[in-house]
Amino acid sequence: MQKVDSYSRSDILEKTSLYAKWAPAQLEAFSKFAEATFTDGALLVKEKELIAIACAHVLRCEYCIDYHIKLVKQADASIEEASEAIWVGIAMGAGACFRHSAVAFETLAKEDSSSSHDTKNSSCQSTLAQKTPQIHSAYVKFQRAAISEGVLSYGTKLLIAIACAHNTRCQQCIEYYVTEALAHGHSREAISEAIWVAVEMAAGAGFSHAGISAVLME
Repeated sequence: MQKVDSYSRSDILEKTSLYAKWAPAQLEAFSKFAEATFTDGALLVKEKELIAIACAHVLRCEYCIDYHIKLVKQADASIEEASEAIWVGIAMGAGACFRHSAVAFETLAKEDSSSSHDTKNSSCQSTLAQKTPQIHSAYVKFQRAAISEGVLSYGTKLLIAIACAHNTRCQQCIEYYVTEALAHGHSREAISEAIWVAVEMAAGAGFSHAGISAVLME
């Protein structure tokens, strides 16, 4: 059996080409999906690649990071723009963790876990903030710094946040940022395309790691 650790990231990605003979129909369908996702539409390719690199960090896929950082540079995004996009992803990952902390406090309070998305959820999050006020205060400042207007507009960061929220599978995050994006004036088409980037990135992360399986199966 091959030793996966002996392969570079680029080697692993190249091994995904083996699925052209092992599962050709699926690979072709995925390739067309990726192509359709990353074309100019309501959002430009540059905007989609900025969303993609944030999603790649949320998904913790080093292959995706490597691949889409190259593409975002080709789309003429600056290092500063890419960096701010990445920070939105980092903040969204933290945000999902914070919101899901409600589950821990529900369990501690012996509440019904089926109520995790009702008003009790916010109450439990407040409990975490009350128990650790200094950390929570620093967390809030970090969240504001990550999502605030910078080199990237607030509107662009909202779209990045929406995509990342789908990758973190955080219902409250999705509800908050979609509502905020609509209030900001984003079209449903733009929001939908941001979501499709998240969906493609989730599939892409799986496919990238399928290169590891390809090494083992070859």
